[in-house]
Amino acid sequence: FYDFEGGAAMRKVTLFVIVSILVFFISASPLFGFTVKGEDTVNLTGIEEDDVYVMGGTVNFSGEVNGDLVAAGGRLNFDGTVLQDLIAAGGYITMDGEVKDDIRIAGGDIAISGNVGDDVIAAGGELRIENSAKINGDLVITGGKVNIAGEIDGKIIASGGEIIISGKAGKGVEVGGAAALTIENTAVINGDLVYTSDSEAKIADGASISGSVKFTEIQKQQKDKYSYALPFGVFGGIIGATYIGSRVISFISIFVLGIILLLAIPAIFKKFNSRMESSFGYCTGGGAIMLFGIPVAMLVIFIIGIILLVTIIGSGLGIVLLTSNIIIGILYFIIIYTSTAFLAFLLGKVILSKTKLNMEKYGWKVLAYLIGLVIIMIVYSIPFVGGLARFAGILFGFGGIMMIIKDYIWNAFARCVKK
Repeated sequence: FYDFEGGAAMRKVTLFVIVSILVFFISASPLFGFTVKGEDTVNLTGIEEDDVYVMGGTVNFSGEVNGDLVAAGGRLNFDGTVLQDLIAAGGYITMDGEVKDDIRIAGGDIAISGNVGDDVIAAGGELRIENSAKINGDLVITGGKVNIAGEIDGKIIASGGEIIISGKAGKGVEVGGAAALTIENTAVINGDLVYTSDSEAKIADGASISGSVKFTEIQKQQKDKYSYALPFGVFGGIIGATYIGSRVISFISIFVLGIILLLAIPAIFKKFNSRMESSFGYCTGGGAIMLFGIPVAMLVIFIIGIILLVTIIGSGLGIVLLTSNIIIGILYFIIIYTSTAFLAFLLGKVILSKTKLNMEKYGWKVLAYLIGLVIIMIVYSIPFVGGLARFAGILFGFGGIMMIIKDYIWNAFARCVKK
């Protein structure tokens, strides 16, 4: 997608990523210590006393972090110890180490074989909880193919395409919207098995289920409606069980909007990425001016429109100004809302840029968009810092879109002058 000549463009993209993370978290430095790392390949082998935020084409972690570890990249390998939370997103992810608290993870291919002190929330294309894995809390997992062979002390909440359970569940299993569910003979479920699927689960004779088995078949009408709302079944599953309540609605709505925009206006996404890569600072500055300047201009236009409206001579012009003001306001909020989609796609594309995936294909574009959106939503959900991150994200995305609009207007004007 990018033309990395002489590494200059890559350095700009890396700078963008690092600056983004810094802007997200730098204002919280009096309350939170942190370390930011960003390179093509990042190796973390020592002891970090603070939270660590790291991005790179490949991230190898075999050290110790005495706080949270937030990581994103094409390939992530975790073999160290995290004393608090692990938050990660990438193309290929393996977790062989130990996380003392929660894991929130999203990616194309995910394998967890280490120890987790509390809950795990995982979403991706293919996910494996290996038989050596030990999760001391709940497991919330969703994806195209899910294989759970480890030991989960809490409840398993799963959804997606093909789901295979061969491990242990301490507090029952809930499966929603699975295309196929298999319970193998090594599975031990302490509690109920409650599932919704296209067909009855394949439960091996040797499987141990202490509670009751409750099956609800997905009706064809419901499946058709679901497929219409989310045309990509795998990715519908990916976000199905990750959030609850209003977050589910918010995540689904922006995800569906993004995949529609990717299909309808791919050239705009390409221009946005190119603009942010070549002139990130200019886009940010212009975004700040327009983000605050447009509401001020709207207020001035509103006042002038009201004044003209009460006069006989200027009433027509007043109506035009007020109507224009409404249109500007609608477009303003539309751009703010859609800016998240553009920023998420840019972030996901940067993460997957070093993989061998053909990023010109629509399916991989959707994966890149999903990975970027998951990262953004995770950052937005962090207490206190989330509000600052949301503002920074709007500023970056809004600035990039406004620069595209400015370029279009300028080019159109230049063509008119030449004529």
